[in-house]
Amino acid sequence: MPTPVIVGFALFAMFFGAGNLIFPVMIGANSVGHLPAVLLGFLLTGVVLPVLAMVVNATETAGELRAGGVAMRIGRPAGFLFTLAIFLSTGMLYAVPRVATVAYEMSTRPFVSDAAHTSGTPLLVFTLVFFAVSTLYLVNPRKVVDRVGGVLTPLLLGFLALLIVGALIRLPQIANAVSTEPSSLTSGMIKGYYTMDVLATFVFGVVIVTELKKRGAATRAARIGGMMKAGLVSGACLAVVYVGLALIGARQAGMGFTNGAELLASVAGQIFGSMGQVIFGIITLLACLTTTIGLLTASTAYFTRLLRVVPRPVVIAVQIVVSVALANLGLERILEFVAPLNQFIYPIAIVIVVLGLVELALPFALDWAYKLGALAAAVVAFAEAGLIAASECFLAIKPAVDALPASDLQMGWTTPALAAIVIGFILDARRRRPRRA
Repeated sequence: MPTPVIVGFALFAMFFGAGNLIFPVMIGANSVGHLPAVLLGFLLTGVVLPVLAMVVNATETAGELRAGGVAMRIGRPAGFLFTLAIFLSTGMLYAVPRVATVAYEMSTRPFVSDAAHTSGTPLLVFTLVFFAVSTLYLVNPRKVVDRVGGVLTPLLLGFLALLIVGALIRLPQIANAVSTEPSSLTSGMIKGYYTMDVLATFVFGVVIVTELKKRGAATRAARIGGMMKAGLVSGACLAVVYVGLALIGARQAGMGFTNGAELLASVAGQIFGSMGQVIFGIITLLACLTTTIGLLTASTAYFTRLLRVVPRPVVIAVQIVVSVALANLGLERILEFVAPLNQFIYPIAIVIVVLGLVELALPFALDWAYKLGALAAAVVAFAEAGLIAASECFLAIKPAVDALPASDLQMGWTTPALAAIVIGFILDARRRRPRRA
Protein backbone atom coordinates (compact mmCIF):
# COMPACT_ATOMS: atom_id res chain seq x y z
CA MET A 1 0.00 0.00 0.00
CA PRO A 2 1.14 3.61 -0.54
CA THR A 3 2.51 5.31 2.57
CA PRO A 4 -0.42 7.77 3.07
CA VAL A 5 -2.90 4.89 2.88
CA ILE A 6 -1.19 2.51 5.28
CA VAL A 7 -0.33 5.29 7.76
CA GLY A 8 -3.85 6.72 7.43
CA PHE A 9 -5.38 3.28 8.00
CA ALA A 10 -3.23 2.83 11.11
CA LEU A 11 -4.29 6.25 12.40
CA PHE A 12 -7.97 5.43 11.79
CA ALA A 13 -7.66 2.18 13.74
CA MET A 14 -5.91 3.91 16.64
CA PHE A 15 -8.69 6.49 16.87
CA PHE A 16 -11.53 4.02 16.39
CA GLY A 17 -12.14 2.40 19.76
CA ALA A 18 -15.28 1.07 21.42
CA GLY A 19 -16.57 4.56 22.23
CA ASN A 20 -16.24 5.63 18.61
CA LEU A 21 -18.32 2.57 17.69
CA ILE A 22 -21.13 3.46 20.11
CA PHE A 23 -21.42 7.28 20.06
CA PRO A 24 -22.60 7.74 16.45
CA VAL A 25 -25.11 4.89 16.80
CA MET A 26 -26.82 6.64 19.71
CA ILE A 27 -26.71 9.95 17.84
CA GLY A 28 -28.73 8.29 15.10
CA ALA A 29 -31.15 6.68 17.54
CA ASN A 30 -31.76 9.80 19.65
CA SER A 31 -31.59 12.58 17.07
CA VAL A 32 -33.89 11.33 14.35
CA GLY A 33 -35.50 14.24 12.50
CA HIS A 34 -32.51 16.45 13.26
CA LEU A 35 -29.81 13.95 12.32
CA PRO A 36 -28.01 16.00 9.62
CA ALA A 37 -27.30 18.93 11.97
CA VAL A 38 -26.28 16.77 14.95
CA LEU A 39 -24.15 14.48 12.80
CA LEU A 40 -22.43 17.45 11.17
CA GLY A 41 -21.50 18.80 14.60
CA PHE A 42 -20.19 15.40 15.64
CA LEU A 43 -18.08 15.14 12.48
CA LEU A 44 -16.60 18.60 13.07
CA THR A 45 -15.28 17.79 16.56
CA GLY A 46 -14.97 14.02 16.16
CA VAL A 47 -13.22 13.94 12.78
CA VAL A 48 -12.09 17.35 11.51
CA LEU A 49 -10.64 18.59 14.80
CA PRO A 50 -8.61 15.42 15.55
CA VAL A 51 -7.22 15.37 11.99
CA LEU A 52 -6.19 19.02 12.28
CA ALA A 53 -4.67 18.23 15.69
CA MET A 54 -2.53 15.52 14.07
CA VAL A 55 -1.27 18.09 11.55
CA VAL A 56 -0.35 20.42 14.42
CA ASN A 57 1.56 17.59 16.10
CA ALA A 58 3.55 17.18 12.88
CA THR A 59 4.71 20.82 13.13
CA GLU A 60 6.93 20.09 16.15
CA THR A 61 10.56 21.10 15.79
CA ALA A 62 13.50 18.82 16.60
CA GLY A 63 13.93 20.52 19.97
CA GLU A 64 10.22 20.17 20.81
CA LEU A 65 10.28 16.50 19.84
CA ARG A 66 13.11 15.80 22.26
CA ALA A 67 11.44 17.82 25.03
CA GLY A 68 7.94 16.38 24.68
CA GLY A 69 6.28 17.71 21.52
CA VAL A 70 4.18 20.75 20.67
CA ALA A 71 2.86 20.89 24.25
CA MET A 72 6.17 22.53 25.21
CA ARG A 73 4.91 25.72 23.55
CA ILE A 74 2.85 26.51 26.67
CA GLY A 75 6.09 26.50 28.72
CA ARG A 76 8.45 23.69 29.75
CA PRO A 77 7.05 22.94 33.25
CA ALA A 78 3.41 23.28 32.18
CA GLY A 79 4.03 21.35 28.96
CA PHE A 80 5.70 18.51 30.85
CA LEU A 81 2.84 18.19 33.37
CA PHE A 82 0.26 18.41 30.58
CA THR A 83 1.98 15.69 28.54
CA LEU A 84 2.50 13.45 31.57
CA ALA A 85 -1.18 13.75 32.51
CA ILE A 86 -2.24 12.80 28.98
CA PHE A 87 0.01 9.75 28.76
CA LEU A 88 -1.08 8.50 32.18
CA SER A 89 -4.82 9.05 31.66
CA THR A 90 -4.85 7.69 28.09
CA GLY A 91 -2.45 4.91 29.06
CA MET A 92 -2.09 2.38 31.84
CA LEU A 93 -4.00 4.28 34.54
CA TYR A 94 -7.31 4.46 32.73
CA ALA A 95 -7.85 4.24 28.97
CA VAL A 96 -5.88 1.04 28.32
CA PRO A 97 -7.41 -1.11 31.10
CA ARG A 98 -10.82 0.42 30.35
CA VAL A 99 -10.58 -0.56 26.69
CA ALA A 100 -9.66 -4.12 27.72
CA THR A 101 -12.70 -4.45 29.99
CA VAL A 102 -14.99 -2.99 27.32
CA ALA A 103 -13.58 -5.46 24.79
CA TYR A 104 -14.40 -8.30 27.20
CA GLU A 105 -17.92 -7.05 27.96
CA MET A 106 -18.83 -6.58 24.30
CA SER A 107 -17.04 -9.50 22.63
CA THR A 108 -16.74 -12.31 25.19
CA ARG A 109 -19.14 -11.70 28.08
CA PRO A 110 -22.25 -12.70 26.02
CA PHE A 111 -20.78 -16.20 25.66
CA VAL A 112 -19.90 -16.60 29.36
CA SER A 113 -22.33 -17.92 31.99
CA ASP A 114 -23.25 -15.69 34.92
CA ALA A 115 -21.63 -18.09 37.38
CA ALA A 116 -18.33 -18.13 35.49
CA HIS A 117 -18.39 -14.35 35.05
CA THR A 118 -18.96 -13.80 38.76
CA SER A 119 -15.84 -15.82 39.57
CA GLY A 120 -13.72 -13.32 37.63
CA THR A 121 -11.75 -16.04 35.85
CA PRO A 122 -13.03 -15.34 32.30
CA LEU A 123 -12.10 -11.65 32.59
CA LEU A 124 -8.64 -12.52 33.91
CA VAL A 125 -8.02 -15.01 31.11
CA PHE A 126 -9.33 -12.56 28.51
CA THR A 127 -7.17 -9.67 29.70
CA LEU A 128 -4.06 -11.87 29.87
CA VAL A 129 -4.58 -12.98 26.25
CA PHE A 130 -5.60 -9.47 25.12
CA PHE A 131 -2.47 -7.86 26.55
CA ALA A 132 -0.27 -10.74 25.41
CA VAL A 133 -1.33 -10.01 21.82
CA SER A 134 -0.76 -6.29 22.39
CA THR A 135 2.72 -7.02 23.75
CA LEU A 136 3.63 -8.95 20.60
CA TYR A 137 3.09 -5.73 18.65
CA LEU A 138 5.05 -3.66 21.18
CA VAL A 139 8.12 -5.89 20.98
CA ASN A 140 8.84 -4.66 17.45
CA PRO A 141 7.59 -1.06 17.29
CA ARG A 142 9.04 -0.52 13.82
CA LYS A 143 6.37 -2.78 12.35
CA VAL A 144 3.41 -1.53 14.39
CA VAL A 145 2.07 0.82 11.71
CA ASP A 146 2.54 -1.79 8.95
CA ARG A 147 0.76 -4.47 10.95
CA VAL A 148 -2.05 -2.28 12.22
CA GLY A 149 -2.54 -0.30 9.01
CA GLY A 150 -1.90 -3.17 6.62
CA VAL A 151 -3.54 -6.09 8.44
CA LEU A 152 -5.83 -5.20 11.35
CA THR A 153 -7.45 -2.11 9.83
CA PRO A 154 -8.58 -3.80 6.59
CA LEU A 155 -10.12 -6.56 8.74
CA LEU A 156 -11.87 -4.00 10.93
CA LEU A 157 -13.15 -2.00 7.95
CA GLY A 158 -14.32 -5.19 6.26
CA PHE A 159 -16.43 -6.31 9.22
CA LEU A 160 -17.77 -2.78 9.73
CA ALA A 161 -18.78 -2.62 6.06
CA LEU A 162 -20.50 -6.00 6.40
CA LEU A 163 -22.54 -4.79 9.36
CA ILE A 164 -23.36 -1.31 8.01
CA VAL A 165 -24.29 -2.35 4.46
CA GLY A 166 -26.29 -5.32 5.73
CA ALA A 167 -28.22 -3.10 8.15
CA LEU A 168 -28.96 -0.38 5.62
CA ILE A 169 -30.22 -2.93 3.09
CA ARG A 170 -32.30 -5.11 5.40
CA LEU A 171 -33.57 -2.81 8.16
CA PRO A 172 -36.59 -0.62 7.35
CA GLN A 173 -36.66 3.10 8.12
CA ILE A 174 -38.67 3.89 11.26
CA ALA A 175 -41.67 6.10 10.49
CA ASN A 176 -42.67 9.01 12.73
CA ALA A 177 -39.71 8.57 15.11
CA VAL A 178 -38.89 11.66 17.20
CA SER A 179 -35.75 12.95 18.86
CA THR A 180 -35.32 12.04 22.53
CA GLU A 181 -32.48 14.49 23.22
CA PRO A 182 -31.75 18.16 22.38
CA SER A 183 -30.80 18.05 18.73
CA SER A 184 -28.66 20.75 17.16
CA LEU A 185 -25.27 21.38 15.62
CA THR A 186 -23.96 22.38 19.07
CA SER A 187 -25.16 19.20 20.77
CA GLY A 188 -23.44 17.15 18.08
CA MET A 189 -20.21 19.10 18.59
CA ILE A 190 -20.32 18.39 22.33
CA LYS A 191 -20.76 14.67 21.65
CA GLY A 192 -17.71 14.75 19.39
CA TYR A 193 -15.82 16.71 22.04
CA TYR A 194 -16.31 13.82 24.47
CA THR A 195 -14.75 11.24 22.18
CA MET A 196 -11.49 12.67 23.60
CA ASP A 197 -9.79 12.01 20.25
CA VAL A 198 -8.08 15.41 20.31
CA LEU A 199 -6.27 14.31 23.48
CA ALA A 200 -5.36 11.07 21.73
CA THR A 201 -3.57 13.01 18.98
CA PHE A 202 -0.90 14.08 21.47
CA VAL A 203 -0.35 10.36 22.10
CA PHE A 204 -0.66 8.97 18.57
CA GLY A 205 1.36 11.87 17.16
CA VAL A 206 4.49 10.24 18.62
CA VAL A 207 3.85 7.05 16.64
CA ILE A 208 2.78 8.62 13.36
CA VAL A 209 5.49 11.32 13.21
CA THR A 210 8.13 8.67 13.93
CA GLU A 211 6.67 6.48 11.17
CA LEU A 212 6.68 9.34 8.66
CA LYS A 213 10.35 9.99 9.45
CA LYS A 214 11.12 6.32 8.93
CA ARG A 215 9.40 6.46 5.55
CA GLY A 216 11.52 9.35 4.31
CA ALA A 217 9.86 12.53 5.63
CA ALA A 218 13.15 14.05 6.75
CA THR A 219 12.05 17.68 6.91
CA ARG A 220 9.35 19.39 8.94
CA ALA A 221 7.53 20.39 5.75
CA ALA A 222 7.59 16.78 4.51
CA ARG A 223 6.19 15.54 7.82
CA ILE A 224 3.38 18.10 7.72
CA GLY A 225 2.54 17.12 4.14
CA GLY A 226 2.64 13.42 4.99
CA MET A 227 0.41 13.96 8.00
CA MET A 228 -2.11 15.89 5.91
CA LYS A 229 -2.37 12.99 3.46
CA ALA A 230 -2.60 10.36 6.19
CA GLY A 231 -5.11 12.55 8.03
CA LEU A 232 -7.32 12.76 4.95
CA VAL A 233 -7.34 8.96 4.67
CA SER A 234 -8.10 8.39 8.34
CA GLY A 235 -10.64 11.23 8.43
CA ALA A 236 -12.47 9.90 5.38
CA CYS A 237 -12.65 6.42 6.94
CA LEU A 238 -13.92 7.84 10.24
CA ALA A 239 -16.53 10.02 8.53
CA VAL A 240 -17.91 7.21 6.34
CA VAL A 241 -18.10 4.79 9.28
CA TYR A 242 -19.69 7.39 11.59
CA VAL A 243 -22.36 8.26 9.00
CA GLY A 244 -23.10 4.58 8.42
CA LEU A 245 -23.39 3.83 12.14
CA ALA A 246 -25.61 6.88 12.70
CA LEU A 247 -27.94 5.70 9.92
CA ILE A 248 -28.13 2.30 11.61
CA GLY A 249 -29.08 4.01 14.86
CA ALA A 250 -31.76 6.06 13.07
CA ARG A 251 -33.36 2.82 11.87
CA GLN A 252 -33.70 1.66 15.46
CA ALA A 253 -35.05 4.94 16.85
CA GLY A 254 -37.84 4.54 19.37
CA MET A 255 -37.01 0.89 20.05
CA GLY A 256 -36.03 1.57 23.67
CA PHE A 257 -32.27 1.02 23.43
CA THR A 258 -30.27 2.87 26.09
CA ASN A 259 -26.74 2.21 24.82
CA GLY A 260 -25.06 1.72 21.48
CA ALA A 261 -23.57 -1.69 22.30
CA GLU A 262 -27.00 -3.15 23.00
CA LEU A 263 -28.40 -1.60 19.82
CA LEU A 264 -25.58 -2.83 17.56
CA ALA A 265 -25.69 -6.33 19.07
CA SER A 266 -29.43 -6.44 18.37
CA VAL A 267 -28.95 -5.23 14.79
CA ALA A 268 -26.23 -7.82 14.17
CA GLY A 269 -28.56 -10.52 15.48
CA GLN A 270 -31.45 -9.34 13.28
CA ILE A 271 -29.29 -9.43 10.17
CA PHE A 272 -26.99 -12.40 10.71
CA GLY A 273 -28.90 -14.50 13.23
CA SER A 274 -26.78 -16.56 15.62
CA MET A 275 -23.60 -15.35 13.90
CA GLY A 276 -24.51 -11.73 14.58
CA GLN A 277 -23.01 -11.63 18.07
CA VAL A 278 -19.81 -13.20 16.73
CA ILE A 279 -19.50 -10.55 14.00
CA PHE A 280 -20.24 -7.76 16.49
CA GLY A 281 -17.71 -9.25 18.91
CA ILE A 282 -15.01 -9.36 16.23
CA ILE A 283 -15.64 -5.70 15.33
CA THR A 284 -15.40 -4.66 18.98
CA LEU A 285 -12.31 -6.77 19.61
CA LEU A 286 -10.47 -5.38 16.59
CA ALA A 287 -11.45 -1.80 17.45
CA CYS A 288 -10.27 -2.16 21.05
CA LEU A 289 -7.10 -4.05 20.14
CA THR A 290 -5.89 -1.52 17.57
CA THR A 291 -6.56 1.39 19.94
CA THR A 292 -4.71 -0.37 22.77
CA ILE A 293 -1.72 -1.11 20.55
CA GLY A 294 -1.54 2.54 19.49
CA LEU A 295 -1.82 3.85 23.04
CA LEU A 296 0.76 1.44 24.47
CA THR A 297 3.20 1.98 21.60
CA ALA A 298 3.08 5.74 22.11
CA SER A 299 3.26 5.65 25.91
CA THR A 300 6.17 3.20 25.76
CA ALA A 301 8.08 5.57 23.49
CA TYR A 302 7.28 8.50 25.79
CA PHE A 303 8.25 6.83 29.07
CA THR A 304 11.36 5.26 27.55
CA ARG A 305 12.52 8.71 26.49
CA LEU A 306 11.52 10.21 29.86
CA LEU A 307 13.09 7.46 32.01
CA ARG A 308 16.27 6.96 30.04
CA VAL A 309 17.92 4.64 32.56
CA VAL A 310 14.95 2.22 32.51
CA PRO A 311 15.15 -0.41 29.72
CA ARG A 312 12.31 -0.49 27.23
CA PRO A 313 11.22 -4.07 28.14
CA VAL A 314 10.80 -2.95 31.76
CA VAL A 315 8.64 0.01 30.69
CA ILE A 316 6.46 -2.36 28.66
CA ALA A 317 6.21 -4.89 31.50
CA VAL A 318 5.17 -2.27 34.07
CA GLN A 319 2.43 -0.93 31.81
CA ILE A 320 1.09 -4.40 31.04
CA VAL A 321 1.07 -5.49 34.70
CA VAL A 322 -0.66 -2.28 35.84
CA SER A 323 -3.20 -2.48 33.00
CA VAL A 324 -4.07 -6.13 33.73
CA ALA A 325 -4.40 -5.41 37.44
CA LEU A 326 -6.66 -2.37 36.98
CA ALA A 327 -8.78 -4.11 34.35
CA ASN A 328 -9.53 -6.90 36.84
CA LEU A 329 -9.82 -4.86 40.04
CA GLY A 330 -12.35 -2.38 38.70
CA LEU A 331 -12.05 1.16 37.36
CA GLU A 332 -14.89 3.00 39.11
CA ARG A 333 -12.72 4.92 41.55
CA ILE A 334 -10.13 5.67 38.88
CA LEU A 335 -12.89 7.05 36.65
CA GLU A 336 -13.90 9.42 39.45
CA PHE A 337 -10.39 10.90 39.20
CA VAL A 338 -9.72 10.62 35.47
CA ALA A 339 -13.00 12.14 34.22
CA PRO A 340 -12.34 15.51 35.92
CA LEU A 341 -8.68 15.28 34.84
CA ASN A 342 -9.74 14.97 31.20
CA GLN A 343 -12.18 17.84 31.67
CA PHE A 344 -9.22 19.90 32.89
CA ILE A 345 -6.64 19.07 30.22
CA TYR A 346 -8.92 18.96 27.15
CA PRO A 347 -9.33 22.78 26.91
CA ILE A 348 -5.53 23.18 27.06
CA ALA A 349 -5.23 20.70 24.20
CA ILE A 350 -7.73 22.66 22.11
CA VAL A 351 -5.82 25.91 22.70
CA ILE A 352 -2.59 24.29 21.50
CA VAL A 353 -4.27 22.82 18.41
CA VAL A 354 -6.06 26.04 17.39
CA LEU A 355 -2.95 28.18 17.86
CA GLY A 356 -0.81 25.60 16.06
CA LEU A 357 -3.06 25.92 13.02
CA VAL A 358 -3.12 29.72 13.20
CA GLU A 359 0.66 29.85 13.50
CA LEU A 360 1.10 27.99 10.20
CA ALA A 361 -0.29 31.04 8.40
CA LEU A 362 1.69 33.65 10.35
CA PRO A 363 5.03 35.22 9.38
CA PHE A 364 6.21 35.00 13.00
CA ALA A 365 6.17 32.47 15.85
CA LEU A 366 3.65 32.58 18.69
CA ASP A 367 4.80 32.37 22.30
CA TRP A 368 2.73 34.43 24.72
CA ALA A 369 -0.47 33.49 22.90
CA TYR A 370 0.17 29.83 23.76
CA LYS A 371 1.15 30.53 27.36
CA LEU A 372 -1.58 33.03 28.25
CA GLY A 373 -4.28 31.15 26.34
CA ALA A 374 -3.42 27.85 28.01
CA LEU A 375 -3.22 29.51 31.42
CA ALA A 376 -6.66 31.13 31.10
CA ALA A 377 -8.18 27.90 29.79
CA ALA A 378 -6.55 25.92 32.60
CA VAL A 379 -7.83 28.22 35.37
CA VAL A 380 -11.46 28.03 34.26
CA ALA A 381 -11.24 24.35 33.27
CA PHE A 382 -9.84 23.56 36.72
CA ALA A 383 -12.88 25.20 38.29
CA GLU A 384 -15.24 23.33 35.93
CA ALA A 385 -13.47 20.03 36.68
CA GLY A 386 -13.63 20.80 40.41
CA LEU A 387 -17.38 21.34 40.20
CA ILE A 388 -17.65 17.88 38.65
CA ALA A 389 -15.34 16.07 41.06
CA ALA A 390 -16.06 17.86 44.35
CA SER A 391 -18.86 20.36 43.87
CA GLU A 392 -19.21 21.10 47.58
CA CYS A 393 -15.61 22.40 47.70
CA PHE A 394 -16.14 24.72 44.73
CA LEU A 395 -19.56 26.14 45.56
CA ALA A 396 -18.11 29.60 46.23
CA ILE A 397 -16.96 30.02 42.65
CA LYS A 398 -19.93 28.33 40.99
CA PRO A 399 -21.81 31.62 40.32
CA ALA A 400 -18.75 33.06 38.58
CA VAL A 401 -18.30 29.95 36.45
CA ASP A 402 -22.01 29.79 35.60
CA ALA A 403 -21.91 33.42 34.46
CA LEU A 404 -19.43 32.62 31.68
CA PRO A 405 -20.80 32.10 28.15
CA ALA A 406 -21.26 28.40 27.26
CA SER A 407 -20.78 27.33 30.88
CA ASP A 408 -23.89 25.16 30.60
CA LEU A 409 -21.94 23.12 28.03
CA GLN A 410 -18.88 22.93 30.32
CA MET A 411 -17.07 25.20 27.88
CA GLY A 412 -17.00 28.37 29.95
CA TRP A 413 -13.23 28.45 29.47
CA THR A 414 -13.55 29.52 25.83
CA THR A 415 -14.21 33.25 26.41
CA PRO A 416 -11.37 33.84 28.93
CA ALA A 417 -9.01 31.79 26.78
CA LEU A 418 -9.90 33.80 23.67
CA ALA A 419 -9.32 37.08 25.50
CA ALA A 420 -5.94 35.85 26.78
CA ILE A 421 -4.97 34.65 23.30
CA VAL A 422 -5.72 38.10 21.83
CA ILE A 423 -3.47 39.75 24.44
CA GLY A 424 -0.74 37.20 23.80
CA PHE A 425 -1.06 37.64 20.05
CA ILE A 426 -0.52 41.40 20.39
CA LEU A 427 2.63 40.81 22.45
CA ASP A 428 3.91 38.23 19.95
CA ALA A 429 3.20 40.50 16.99
CA ARG A 430 5.37 43.18 18.57
CA ARG A 431 8.22 40.77 19.28
CA ARG A 432 7.96 39.00 15.87
CA ARG A 433 10.08 35.98 16.75
CA PRO A 434 11.29 33.98 13.71
CA ARG A 435 8.99 31.23 12.46
CA ARG A 436 9.63 27.70 13.75
CA ALA A 437 11.70 25.57 11.41
